[in-house]
Amino acid sequence: MSKVIWKLTEEEKVEILNLYERKIALENLSNLLNPDNEKLYNKFVADYGKALSEFQNWWARTSRKYSWEGQHWRIDFDTNEVILESA
Repeated sequence: MSKVIWKLTEEEKVEILNLYERKIALENLSNLLNPDNEKLYNKFVADYGKALSEFQNWWARTSRKYSWEGQHWRIDFDTNEVILESA
């Protein structure tokens, strides 16, 4: 069961969409990387760590700001709705 708990502004949606797309792109890139190329691999690890941290920080900051209930949310990027997912 899911429940709409918030509607993001367009600016908020664009911010999290950009973070999400970067995270997914880096995850896809990880499938192509050769760990033997140490310089490139280390750059990837640093970039992915930063992207993941920014993504998680957006959720923490925004959920606190608006006092969202629950802990498991998703966003419908077509409607800007934040949806609470039951665990």
